[in-house]
Amino acid sequence: MSKATEQNDKLKRAIIISAVLHIILFAVLIWSSFDEHIEASAGGGGGSAIDAVMVDPGAVVQQYNRQQDQQASARGAEEERKKLQQQQAEELQQKQAAEQERLKQLEKERLAAQEQQKQAEEAAKLAQQQQQAEEAAKAAADAKKKAEAEAAKAAADAKKKAEAEAAKAAAEAKKKAEAEAAKAAADAKKKADAEAAKAAAEAKKKADAAAAKAAADAKKKAAAEKAAAAEGVDDLLGDLSSGKNAPKTGGGAKGNGQPSKDSGTSGANGGTTGADISAYAKQIQVAIQSRLYDASLYQGKQCVLHISLAPDGSLKSITSEGGDPALCQAALMATKTAKIPKPPSQAVYEKIKDAKLDFKL
Repeated sequence: MSKATEQNDKLKRAIIISAVLHIILFAVLIWSSFDEHIEASAGGGGGSAIDAVMVDPGAVVQQYNRQQDQQASARGAEEERKKLQQQQAEELQQKQAAEQERLKQLEKERLAAQEQQKQAEEAAKLAQQQQQAEEAAKAAADAKKKAEAEAAKAAADAKKKAEAEAAKAAAEAKKKAEAEAAKAAADAKKKADAEAAKAAAEAKKKADAAAAKAAADAKKKAAAEKAAAAEGVDDLLGDLSSGKNAPKTGGGAKGNGQPSKDSGTSGANGGTTGADISAYAKQIQVAIQSRLYDASLYQGKQCVLHISLAPDGSLKSITSEGGDPALCQAALMATKTAKIPKPPSQAVYEKIKDAKLDFKL
């Protein structure tokens, strides 16, 4: 566009210069014609000779032709100028159209490039967002995995600590319980031993006193004591086992479970008296009574116990055969832990090794 503008400016200057030159030329011609006319008119008033200047018509024609040529040349130049200007305008228009088309194409290319760049930027942004999302997801997964690992470790540590504390507490509780149980057992054993020793001493004392008294009474009233002793044995032992354990006599009735009238003599009983049997039966009762938890609970009650003894006094078996159920149950339990003394003689043992004991409180 700058080149076309420059050409237009040059053309305008040429036209202006040509017009100015034509104006100057017409002015000179007019001035020349005016000057000749004045000189011709000046000689008529005084009658003097006038220097007349003749105008050559050929020159005028030539001048006119020159002017016409110049005008034609100017018109041709003007037409040429206009033609050139039109051509330049058309070229300029074509150039402008081409330029517009080029600019339009450039704009189209620019817009396409811009759109492509925009799409590329959006794709890059999307890729970046996707990468960031993947990184965030990976970070979240790593954090979750780390948290789960830490939680699992904490849970394992807590479980281990709790198990250790529980084991320690259980060990301490077991140790304490064992210590308390040992102490309680020792105290119970000590108390039981003391009670057993006391009961045994009291039983021995009572048995000795009873034996001494029985011996004294036996010496004073031998015949009466024999009958009383036999009756006392029946009252204390109840129904003794059948005649297999009764002492054999020379002439008494058989099978009634009662000793003969002279059963207390040393000849028939191998030196055993009713007092000996009664005293030993009393020792058995005292030994059982000493193992009762609270004998006062069973005052005025009785129970028939069927006992079977070994020669050393140890209990082979015991059953209850009537009486107060509570006393029988307590007596059975007490008999299992009671320390029954050894029979004083084989004759006493033979008499009471399998007998029924009337246990009274």
